[in-house]
Amino acid sequence: MARGRAGRSKAQRRRNSVGRASGGQSRRAREVAMPDLASRAARGHAERSWWERQTQGTQAWLVIGAVGAVIGGHFLMWELLLPGLGDLVGLVPVVSTVVGWLFCGGAIAATGVTLVNWGTFSAGARSRWTIASAVWGVVALMVGVPSRIAFDVSLPLDYWAGLFAGARGLLSLPLLAGLPALAWVGIARLLRRKARCSRTTAGWLFVAYSVVLLFWGATSPRMV
Repeated sequence: MARGRAGRSKAQRRRNSVGRASGGQSRRAREVAMPDLASRAARGHAERSWWERQTQGTQAWLVIGAVGAVIGGHFLMWELLLPGLGDLVGLVPVVSTVVGWLFCGGAIAATGVTLVNWGTFSAGARSRWTIASAVWGVVALMVGVPSRIAFDVSLPLDYWAGLFAGARGLLSLPLLAGLPALAWVGIARLLRRKARCSRTTAGWLFVAYSVVLLFWGATSPRMV
């Protein structure tokens, strides 16, 4: 009987020691996991863009303000800036065409350059080029949106040709880019392949499209 009780007590002590060891391991695992979860949460918060960190109300007001700024900027550009700039460069046909093209066509080219060099840019360069492309795009919208005041302004022919080519190219871009993209997706599905377009390829397409718009603006006055 004594031997039986001694054996049971030893077995109980072993189980207790094993339980304490497993409990210590689980506590250590929790202590290790907690900082890891916290670091993951911090990284997830840091990876969210500035826009995603805003509340829905702030986002709505930002959109309303942006739309109002584009509309107001459109009238300001066509009433003051564009006619004044046309008077400065209108005497030099090639220069005036390029200056007119820069407003919208240049924005498309800047977006393309950003996409082409995205993989080689540093984090700071990516941020700077993204901001520059976004601001340039807003200016392009101010110029490219059609309105009565835009059609009533009198501008030098070559300068107007550059503006017209860039603006029409900007407005046509969703259609010209969307239809081939949909066709490519459909063909890829029929062939059971993934429809992929790298960032570099898209960037070069943007750059090539902007060059075509510049050529159109430079040649259209000579075709009239």
